[in-house]
Amino acid sequence: MKNRAWLTVLLVGASFMITHAHCYAEETIQDLIPQRGNLTAPPPPAWSYPIVESLLTCDQAKRVSTKAVERLGYKVTTFTPATDNKGGVLQASRSGLWGDKEPVTVTLTCGTEGVRIDASPDVPPCEQGNRIARVAVERRGFKVTEFTPAAIGKPGIIKGTKEGEKPGVITISCEPNHNVMMETSMDGPLARHKDFYITISNFYQGFYAVFKGERGMVAAEAIPASDNQMHVAMKPLNRTEMKMAFGAESKTYLPVQVEIANRTKRSYQLDVTQVMLLSPMGVRVKPLAESKGGFPAQALASQTIAPGTSIKGYLYYPAGAYTGARGSLTEEKSQEREGFDVQF
Repeated sequence: MKNRAWLTVLLVGASFMITHAHCYAEETIQDLIPQRGNLTAPPPPAWSYPIVESLLTCDQAKRVSTKAVERLGYKVTTFTPATDNKGGVLQASRSGLWGDKEPVTVTLTCGTEGVRIDASPDVPPCEQGNRIARVAVERRGFKVTEFTPAAIGKPGIIKGTKEGEKPGVITISCEPNHNVMMETSMDGPLARHKDFYITISNFYQGFYAVFKGERGMVAAEAIPASDNQMHVAMKPLNRTEMKMAFGAESKTYLPVQVEIANRTKRSYQLDVTQVMLLSPMGVRVKPLAESKGGFPAQALASQTIAPGTSIKGYLYYPAGAYTGARGSLTEEKSQEREGFDVQF
């Protein structure tokens, strides 16, 4: 078996891999070649980034979603407001790098427990890979002789011929997490052409990241500047949110995002050991003590929260199911405790 040298190019939202091989096996030519407009898009992947917001109103979620798609370079084309029986739909589009439009859709479902936001591209990363592969072959002047589009878990291939050139071949594979891998021979005619390196966009990840940034600004607007109250928000991170925040998920601990805003004129002391989660049986569970290199981000520390300030960070608990949190803050001058409850 011949050794192969691999070159990996990591791009936003996708990964490309070029394999070096000295030859290909004999190619089979298909008579019927699907055209770009007739391609059947692969089924949407089950792995996505749903967002559930309990601190935003439906209108605020719509504002944040609009800002998120616009910051990603899309132009909003239509918006249908949410009703009691149907979620709101925001549609946007931009020019795709493969020559066609790149439309996206964001749905907002408003309920008593918050707003659910689902964002997805109308052309998923796998289908983008199919189109980019075809563009790479056609723009080099090759005649497409075989084209089998890839789908999640189903590899694809495109082959082309051109007089005086070696045959051009690209294989495409798509993973459930939206990564797309394209392979071609390093000494073949396609690896030298820039169209082979067109970036595949991952709207799922991009929207999630930008939404979270914009959301923080709007959520802060919802808290009155001087309502003379302490505000506590806690949110356990699901598997997807752990991957986005830390690059990996954990089966040994549960990160919980904590935000506390002091809108009073008094200072309060936070003892993180008193911030406990509640199991379905009502058992109180304390946060885990931080060990060296044990958590992906430093755990929130016990501290004093001065008037008009806020803190934000993570506490880590044993992995498991929890129904909410319970804790207390101590007013610095009187040393009186004020309790709080948060429902998940």
